Amino acid sequence: MKILLGGVPLGCNNIGDEAILACVVKLIQHLIPDAELTVCTHDLENTSRLLAVKTAPLYGFPPTPKLHGFQSFVKQFDVFIWFGATGLSDYPETALHLLDAAQNAGIKTIVWGVGMDDEFNPAFFRLQGKKKALLSLLSFRQFNAVERVEAHLVKRVRKRIHDTLARCLLVTVRDPESANELRKCGLDNIIVSADTAILQNAVVAPPLPEAPGIRRIGFCISAQRELSQRKQLVELWSRLLALPNTQLVLIPMNPQTDKALMGNLASELPQKNNVELLESSDPAVVQACAAQCRVVVSSRLHLLILASNADIPVIGIERGSKIRNWLHNFNDFPVGTVTNCNFEAIYQRILEILSAPPEHFSTAIHSQMQLLHSRLQSAAQLLKAALLETNQH
Repeated sequence: MKILLGGVPLGCNNIGDEAILACVVKLIQHLIPDAELTVCTHDLENTSRLLAVKTAPLYGFPPTPKLHGFQSFVKQFDVFIWFGATGLSDYPETALHLLDAAQNAGIKTIVWGVGMDDEFNPAFFRLQGKKKALLSLLSFRQFNAVERVEAHLVKRVRKRIHDTLARCLLVTVRDPESANELRKCGLDNIIVSADTAILQNAVVAPPLPEAPGIRRIGFCISAQRELSQRKQLVELWSRLLALPNTQLVLIPMNPQTDKALMGNLASELPQKNNVELLESSDPAVVQACAAQCRVVVSSRLHLLILASNADIPVIGIERGSKIRNWLHNFNDFPVGTVTNCNFEAIYQRILEILSAPPEHFSTAIHSQMQLLHSRLQSAAQLLKAALLETNQH
């Protein structure tokens, strides 16, 4: 069986996406050992070498081949599995075009473990510039032309999602909130699974030096939607470093942009010698690093997931409902957003975690992660059945 895997911009320096990819590949290889897997990615050589798969260009995302060449390419496969983080809300036009093209070529399609934010990407579904200014001029008291056009754009894409996903062999999502978003599109029979990155394993050797008695606090601040209160963040870091036996560990989930941002912020600290910056883009190393921390604070979802895999308590800064949805698994809430973050709440929560024995939190985290694994394994059996059914035809 020949399976094509594609979705979000893989091979583009997003460690969370690469963690999902590695785990999806591992899962399918376990379910269908003789499957031949091909991955659409920008990083053709490394992906092939690391995951032992074939690779293909990243259709739909510049500067690689345009979407119109995808339909002829996909005909050589038996199944196209579209997966990713929040691709259906971040890049819906690309996702739907790929799925439509495969379906029009007579190829079975599956949507696997996707998440959806509670709003579509503002870059595509919020009016900007001259168009917004012109429509604002056409508005009056009881008629907001900007809101009317934006609502029309959302309504149209929801219908397209319905029409395309209704033709899929199987649709699974990573959380109940994402299933609710698809129900707004008129879809039912959505399988609630879990983010496939919960299958990520850590490397055996810890990446940071052993430091008995030192309490490490992990941080990742995303450069994609940057935290607006930079001064308050640096003040928080300095305040934490003033605590006894405390070090900061900066864990970039984009080894270029996040690393540059956090490195610049750390350079402003008087205690910069007590800051460690992880130099790895391997999800397994990132997870092992998170496991060496007492607590991890992040505005990147997948660092929260990798830390939770290691039973480490997490604190989330919201930049889209995906952070909120993950924390909901643990009856927790974000400490604010990237535009309005409660740094005092972060500080107090860290103090609470540091003052308790690690097992006080790890036991409850492990128990909840087991429930997510159970959901994922149930969905995996449906995936196996769908793939075997396709192979028989």
